[in-house]
Amino acid sequence: MKALAGVRGISALLRRRALGPDRQQVQSERLRVVAELARARNLLDQIARNSERRRPPEQIQIVAQLIAVERQLLKFKAS
Repeated sequence: MKALAGVRGISALLRRRALGPDRQQVQSERLRVVAELARARNLLDQIARNSERRRPPEQIQIVAQLIAVERQLLKFKAS
């Protein structure tokens, strides 16, 4: 039961099972994910801008890696 409860503990698990998901917790988790995605987007924008100063072979590698990241994000969005 402890493994199923995780870090929140058994009492939180029992409350969640009896009362349903904690809306405030769900909302805060969504906000955390959105904030992380915004940070990732900023980093990807910086990488894209920086790639313009690179030689063409390096640009191709960077674009290929950005496409791979985009595919992973699309998988995340679909789930």
